[in-house]
Amino acid sequence: MIKIVDFALSKARTTLALALVVIIAGAYARTTLTVASEPNISLPLVSVSVFLDGASPEDASRLIARPLETRLRSVPGIKELSSSARLSYARIVGEFEVGYDIDTALRDIKQAVEEVKFELPVEAEDPQIREYSFAMFPVMNLSLVGSASMRTKVFFARELQDRLESISEVLAADLEGAPEEVLEGLIDKSKMETYGITLSQLYSAIANNNLIIPGGAQDTGSGKFNIEVPSVFETAEDVYNIPIKVTQDAVVTLSDIGQINRTFKDFSSYAKVNGEDAVTLEIRMRVGANAIEAKKKILKVKEEFETSIPKNLSIIRTNDDTVWAEVMISELEGNIITAIFLVMILVIASMGVRVGMLVGLSIPFCFLLTFIILKALSIEFNFLVMMGLLLGLGMLIDGSIVVTEYADRKISEGLNRKEAYRLASKRMFYPIISSTATTIAAFTPLIFWPGFTGQFMRFLPITVFIVLSSSLVYAMVVTPVVGSLFGQRRSTLVSGESEQTGEILFDKLSAFYSKALRKFVKNPGETMIAVIMLLWFFGYAMYGNFNKGTLYFADVDPVAAEINVRARGNFSSQEAKSIMEIVEERLLNVEHVENLYMTTGSQWFNAGGDTMSRGYMEVVDTQFRDISGNEVFMKAQEATSGIPGVIVEITAEEGGPSFGSPIELGIFGDSEESVAKTTEIIEEYMLNEVIGLTNIRSTLPYSLIEWKVEVNKQKAAQLGVSIRDVGALVQMLTNGFQVGEYRPDDSKDEIEIRARFATENRSLSGIEDLKVNSMNGLIPISTFVKLVPVENRQSVVRRDGKFFHEIGVAIDKTQLDSSGQVYLVSDKVKEIGNWLSRQEFDKGINTKFRGMQEETEEVTEFLSIAAITALALMLILLVTQFNSFYQSTLVLSAVFMSIVGVLVGLLITGKPFSTTMTGISIVALSGIVVNNNIVLIDTFNRLTGEFPDLSREDVIIKTCKQRLRPILLTTATTIFGLLPLALGISIDVLGREIVVGSRVVGWWQNLASSIVFGLAFSTILTLIFTPAALTLPSRIKFWLENRYHFLKPSSEVMNKKS
Repeated sequence: MIKIVDFALSKARTTLALALVVIIAGAYARTTLTVASEPNISLPLVSVSVFLDGASPEDASRLIARPLETRLRSVPGIKELSSSARLSYARIVGEFEVGYDIDTALRDIKQAVEEVKFELPVEAEDPQIREYSFAMFPVMNLSLVGSASMRTKVFFARELQDRLESISEVLAADLEGAPEEVLEGLIDKSKMETYGITLSQLYSAIANNNLIIPGGAQDTGSGKFNIEVPSVFETAEDVYNIPIKVTQDAVVTLSDIGQINRTFKDFSSYAKVNGEDAVTLEIRMRVGANAIEAKKKILKVKEEFETSIPKNLSIIRTNDDTVWAEVMISELEGNIITAIFLVMILVIASMGVRVGMLVGLSIPFCFLLTFIILKALSIEFNFLVMMGLLLGLGMLIDGSIVVTEYADRKISEGLNRKEAYRLASKRMFYPIISSTATTIAAFTPLIFWPGFTGQFMRFLPITVFIVLSSSLVYAMVVTPVVGSLFGQRRSTLVSGESEQTGEILFDKLSAFYSKALRKFVKNPGETMIAVIMLLWFFGYAMYGNFNKGTLYFADVDPVAAEINVRARGNFSSQEAKSIMEIVEERLLNVEHVENLYMTTGSQWFNAGGDTMSRGYMEVVDTQFRDISGNEVFMKAQEATSGIPGVIVEITAEEGGPSFGSPIELGIFGDSEESVAKTTEIIEEYMLNEVIGLTNIRSTLPYSLIEWKVEVNKQKAAQLGVSIRDVGALVQMLTNGFQVGEYRPDDSKDEIEIRARFATENRSLSGIEDLKVNSMNGLIPISTFVKLVPVENRQSVVRRDGKFFHEIGVAIDKTQLDSSGQVYLVSDKVKEIGNWLSRQEFDKGINTKFRGMQEETEEVTEFLSIAAITALALMLILLVTQFNSFYQSTLVLSAVFMSIVGVLVGLLITGKPFSTTMTGISIVALSGIVVNNNIVLIDTFNRLTGEFPDLSREDVIIKTCKQRLRPILLTTATTIFGLLPLALGISIDVLGREIVVGSRVVGWWQNLASSIVFGLAFSTILTLIFTPAALTLPSRIKFWLENRYHFLKPSSEVMNKKS
């Protein structure tokens, strides 16, 4: 493999041409990479929804959900199967293992549904099957507000919807707060009874006059003519003139018994933005779409459209996730540029301008080569990719530093620069390969991170893997070529024999280290014991007693929060709106709230059983407020806490993958009653006995009052009355029944034709006055029908065939523990878990922590396995290189030093241990910190062969003095690259902007500071521990020889005896 160096030098022009191609192609790839705020995760979820108009939750569960559950449970790859039955529909959601081929899952689900479809009620609609990804969630809302009428708002909203959906990056723009249009026939009940018209006649007349009838064509021999039979409704007038009943004396049309209005259906939901009624478009992006480019196109469409709308209408943009994408990318780009400046200043100051520029060129080269590979792999450019670039920035130049530093040494010994770089590249080829391979080995297991968090975080190790692989190409191929042509002619070292560089600071540090080093080497046993005791003191004694607990991801100051409004009762849509407006008014009075979007109703994935309104609020930018986002949301929570009968939950958006609640507890059982009873007991315990919790909510559906029409079927049969006619009559009192559809010229969608009684006749008490046709003529349905109020639940929920409820809990950040800190999720989970273990619930009841806690346990387990795997891979690589278990183990000792360094950093900064971020930093450090030991021990082995006459101690001292500068430089470059983020500062050199404690900093500070502390701590101890450990074997051998005459030749022993 070393021959590649000679080949590159012999074909220098070819090498430079290839490097130029990489630069040009990389620049192009960067401009065409898809930009996204967060990774687009393919959620392994497939849902099957079946609608059955009028079915109660019990009927939907029994008739729809159970047959589907039974069959879907046998579909390969299913991890969990959940079903939810509500009024008029049932939904079954199959969760597959993360990484399972979603196309295979869809095919298997479709096949299973087809097999069981015949068991579903005939009246049920065809099952709807869909998959889920992050693309299903809106990335931006555009709301039309103003004093214009609802029809005007809906008209312009639909126009804007068409324009937005024509943008290639936009998947859909869903309307909220806009009722569907309907052609409503308001039937006069008395006229209908007077004419003796039944609902069956009404339905048949409309249906039979709204058909497509093929007229065919007539070929007369002298011409061919198409024949048309006008039969489809084209205007409202066509519906108005439909003949309903025909007698010898007259024709009764629809206009004779009622009037036709083109209007809206009854409102089922309302939307409001900043206190104004709104019609909102929730914009969803296509998978892989460039969020930044899409935003530009959306805003352009918005600006153009604003010129065509009335003056009493305006468009407000809210819930814009692309802002976060822009901020994150802009800020991280600024940090990367700043890191490059800091690293370049350090390298140039240490190695001179020419060598510094040669090393510095590795950064753009490796980044651009990374962009080419990312483009080829179709990986989007998100903030995790950027953090991978920033993390790899300090490491990618290590190989170049080692090569140029060794070449510098050889130039000082008299070699010309071409031969110096040739020799340096060959001599350092395997150490650099080994050190880079061990770093890659540490990150490799993270690429195969399973689960939801793994899909989210894997872009970081993938990027680091590519960056480090690119750095090998530059260090081994490009560096010797560029160095031989444009490198330094004179060394920065004073001479080849002296380690003096002429730099006062480094030379003094080197002299101080040399003096201390002799003591370490002279007393290796005592030195090693002292280091081990130091590690025990900080890692066990100090951290074990003074740690700040653990958290799942990053502690990020939020800028937005979700709002969930809960209330119990049979609320009409207008009542729900009134409650929403009370909450809205209080929230708008909270200082620093920028935008507030609210809508009545709840989404299907909302867990609360009594959610009647939801919303989203955003705070102003940090530069316009003097308090944190958390404090704003605490004030908002306080402002909405005193509304009688209403619970308002404000959940700040945390960093990382999102979950319903920080703590989610699932309750499973065979009996619905026992599961409900257990859920009430646990919820009561959390409310009254656990301190530091808030937003405690369960999926327990609270009973509602429902009116049940009880029909005496025997009596109805005797009278010759159809139950279907009775049901249709009842529908006339409520939403009406659909009698057909038509598509007017000014609408892109079909409009339903519905018939129902006029407003004054629509009341529950009016059911007794309804009359139905029988064999005896018109009779009141009260003859065989009774209206009874009953208690009914909202939903029936199961998981994997078990009845199921879930309790979601958040941490109350207004309450502090005894140490003045906010309560940690891990502490509360432990407290609740201990209480649960002492309880004796009904037989068959099981409880399990889900959501964030379940993911935390999986992350902890995986990172432990990843760390062990990384150590095993590194051990194999090291034994291959050094052919010594002792030296290989010595190299890996730096890993344990870095772990203690991380814990020391957490103690100093007062931060909790982040399962994800700190865990990643420990695994990453295991690959970074060993590089110093690899170079140190490799140099020791080489010098041992070159200077056989020197004592082991002198060789070790010479080794450490030679490698001190590259070790400090490679360590410092990695630290300098991450130092601003580790200090909680975001610096943009080009933008001349410094931001303290930004959201981006909150995301990455834990990871950055852990690597900085771990690397610095382990480097210092490595320069002490490794020289002592290298000395120890010879000291032990010498002591055994002199004390017990071990290991001496037998002749020497015999001479002593004689």
